[in-house]
Amino acid sequence: MGFRNSILSAAMMVGAVSVMPSAAVATDASKPVEIHPAEAAPAVPLAAPGAATAQATKRRPLLRFLNPQASVECKVKSPAFEGRSALRAVRRAILQNRPVRVIALGSSSTVGVGASSPRATYPVRLENDLEGVIDGLKVEMYTRGQSGEVAEGAAERIKMDVAELKPDLVVWQVGTNDAVARIDAETFGEQLRETLTWLASHKIDVVLIDPQYVERLSKDARYTSIVNEIATVASEKRVLLVNRYDAMADLARQHPGSSYLANDRFHLNDLGYQCMAEYAAKAIVAGILQADTENGAMH
Repeated sequence: MGFRNSILSAAMMVGAVSVMPSAAVATDASKPVEIHPAEAAPAVPLAAPGAATAQATKRRPLLRFLNPQASVECKVKSPAFEGRSALRAVRRAILQNRPVRVIALGSSSTVGVGASSPRATYPVRLENDLEGVIDGLKVEMYTRGQSGEVAEGAAERIKMDVAELKPDLVVWQVGTNDAVARIDAETFGEQLRETLTWLASHKIDVVLIDPQYVERLSKDARYTSIVNEIATVASEKRVLLVNRYDAMADLARQHPGSSYLANDRFHLNDLGYQCMAEYAAKAIVAGILQADTENGAMH
């Protein structure tokens, strides 16, 4: 059930890291993989604040990953995520040796409509995936899904949840209901920008997840305009974006019949939530590594 994606590809996307030793990876999956910074881009190691730094000739690992196997079911050719945004608040929590507090915000995909059990929902899978791939990491996951919710309603809930929970990271599955409700993409985009600006002002990391791919809506201009608007805003605001739409379009081409959708052919099933969690975990790990390559820059 854990995250079985190839985390090494995510590491490569955030600053040329190398894996050592390769022999251990091939022969013993129980041993952790140490990820080291590139020689040309030294970074502060993930260690307790104030700890003595290693000598230049003996670089310490940034993170320690367990050695996951690639998930064949969720493998796609399209990028699982976009952006090179640093998750500084998440990194700070790791440096402080405390659990990373995550709010999973969104609509029915966050609630888990279509899943066979609560354990199969994407927030539960994401929590397990992150804890299974980053050695020693603990996650406190708070699921705040509300079926049918649009971005405007979520914006108000975010402020209350942040005040109550004080999260390090908000993973926001956004846009699907706005598209179905025929909300204008420009209006939606302005609301999204405003909320992301507010979160940034409170020094909270964000990962966005765009709508799921549904074949019957793939030619719907209103639906795809929301998908495109999310990508535009994420790039503008320098926020990591999980490419759920493109990734699942890729899965649909590989597996005709939409094997990742529930019986209603709209919500995700267990496989869909597994893939969604894997893509999100890959983005989050990349964001942590990006924060570390910025010489330990913190909020």
